[in-house]
Amino acid sequence: MNNLKHSRTARLKAAVYQKTPKPLLPSKPKVLTALILIQLMMLSIFPIWRTYRISWVLFGASIPIAGWLFMRWRIYSSVFITPSRELTNITDVRWKPFTFLGWGEEKLNAHFLASENNSKDVILYLHGYNSSLGRGESRCQHMNTLGPNIFSLDQRGFGEQKGKYEWTILKVIADIELLLEKIPSVLGYIPENLWIYGHSMGGFLTIRLSSHSSGWWDKVLRGIILESPATSFPLVIEKKLPGRAVIANSWVRHILRREYQRIHPDLNVGYANAQIPFWGVPNVPILVIQAGNDETLGNDHFELLKKHYEDISEIFVLDSMPHTSSIDTIERRKILEKWFLKQIN
Repeated sequence: MNNLKHSRTARLKAAVYQKTPKPLLPSKPKVLTALILIQLMMLSIFPIWRTYRISWVLFGASIPIAGWLFMRWRIYSSVFITPSRELTNITDVRWKPFTFLGWGEEKLNAHFLASENNSKDVILYLHGYNSSLGRGESRCQHMNTLGPNIFSLDQRGFGEQKGKYEWTILKVIADIELLLEKIPSVLGYIPENLWIYGHSMGGFLTIRLSSHSSGWWDKVLRGIILESPATSFPLVIEKKLPGRAVIANSWVRHILRREYQRIHPDLNVGYANAQIPFWGVPNVPILVIQAGNDETLGNDHFELLKKHYEDISEIFVLDSMPHTSSIDTIERRKILEKWFLKQIN
C-alpha cells in the first residue's frame, strides 16, 4: 500500500505529499492552556487556594502567557482554519459528480461538465478563497459553450468539501494535481489540450501548477487564464491577520513556519518565496483579466504580477468588473472568447 501511495505522488511536482505525522507528546500551547485552565478551576472551586500567595503569583504570571496563547490562536485560526460561509450550490443538472483521492489519501468530490461537441479538450476551473464552484458556475457554463469539457470542484475547506482544519494551500495544490491525474479515467481518454482558469486564490494555484506541470497534462497544457489573481502568500497573510503591522513581527513568521513544518514534514516552499516569481513562471500563454477596482485584494497583487509577468502575458483591466466571481460581465466573456478561440486555432 505504501508503494502504491508513493507511485501516485512520485511524479508530481507542485506541492508536498507526506501525511502529517501524529505527535508523541502534546504541544507546548496545549500544555500551557491546560495548566491555566486547571489554575482557574482551583481558584473558583477551592476557596482556600485563594488564600495562598503562590496562587496569585502563578495567576499573575499566567496573564501574559494567556495573552500570548490568545494571539497565537488568532494567528493560527486566521491562516489554518477556513471561514464558514453559506454554501452556493451548483444548479446545472448536466454536472456529473465523481470522487478522487486527494492529499493524504482523503476522499474528495469533484464535477465535470461534458462537451456538447465531443471535444477532447479540457478546461479546469479553480475558484478563489472563501468561494466555491457554485459561485463561479456561470463562468464554467460559458466556457463549456466554447467546446471543451469543464472540470472543477469545491476546494478543500470550502463549499461542500471537507478539510476545514489544518488547511494549507499546499494541500489544495496536491488535491488539484491528483484531480488532474483522475481526469483521463473519468473521460475514458487522455485529453488533447488543457487550459487552467484560476480566479483570485485559484489564480495563485494556477501559477504554481502550470509552472510545475507533471503527468499526462505536462505535455498538453496549452495556456492559463488568471482572473484578478493572488500573486503573493505574504501579502494575503498580511491582510488576513489581526492588525496588519503584526506581520512585521518575526514571532508571527516563526509561528507560521513552525506550523507549516509540523503539517508538512516535506515542506519545500518557504514563507518568503511563496510569491511570484519564486512561486513559478509559467511557460505557456497567459491571459490576465483584472478587476479595475479590486475590493478584495487591492492593487498590490496586480502590481507584482505586472512587474514579473507583463512581458509574457496578455493583460486586460476591466473597470466594470468587481473581484467577486458571483458577478459576471459580458466584457470579460468577450475577452476570454477571443483569446481562447485564438488558442485553439
